[in-house]
Amino acid sequence: MAIARSKTGISGLDEMLGGGVPDHHHVLVCGGPGSGKTLFSMEYLYRGAKEGDKGVFISLEEDPERIIENTKATFSKLTDIDQLVKDKKLFIIKPDKYDFKNFSDILQSYITQHKVKRAVIDSSTILKLSFANSLEFRRTLVDFLSFIRNLDCTTLMTAELENPARGKIKFSVEQFVADGVIILYNIEKGEKRVRALEILKMRGTEHSQDLVPIKITPSGLKVFIGEKIY
Repeated sequence: MAIARSKTGISGLDEMLGGGVPDHHHVLVCGGPGSGKTLFSMEYLYRGAKEGDKGVFISLEEDPERIIENTKATFSKLTDIDQLVKDKKLFIIKPDKYDFKNFSDILQSYITQHKVKRAVIDSSTILKLSFANSLEFRRTLVDFLSFIRNLDCTTLMTAELENPARGKIKFSVEQFVADGVIILYNIEKGEKRVRALEILKMRGTEHSQDLVPIKITPSGLKVFIGEKIY
């Protein structure tokens, strides 16, 4: 039986994923500062909204206006972002309170009332601060993701890496709990840095395990399948 998938719309990535992210999956998007986590997530929502999948971006750090302006400035050829927001196909919100129950209620309301099919949570690093310890966070996160999955929504959650070097990554609670993990890198190459991506895991489907270069362009992210970093 064919797996139902949500196409990311990101050039090259869907091919690496075998057609897209399996529906109802929860995918962690990890990376160091400046690796492109927010842009990656915003493009995922944008491409979905263009195809009829409403999306919500819940920010626990930056203001919605700043997220929109940064996205428009970087993806300058995606000229209809404001219209998608105006038409309520794309929501960018920041909760007034960071406690988990408030956050959970907000996400549930957007999924049920606005028929949202794609959600982004930015970031798990901030969300984790609501919990006394990692065990409590893990238990709550497992229950929460199971609940969201039953609401017919595919979710991305961003996470900061303590050490963004590929050989020194420390695995976190979120990486074990998530259905999929995509890591974004900013790798030193001589006197420059090269952006790269790898799919660490994606349950229920075959996927590429290559480390591939990526580029942020005015038209969106480009994933260069088959090309080498080194």
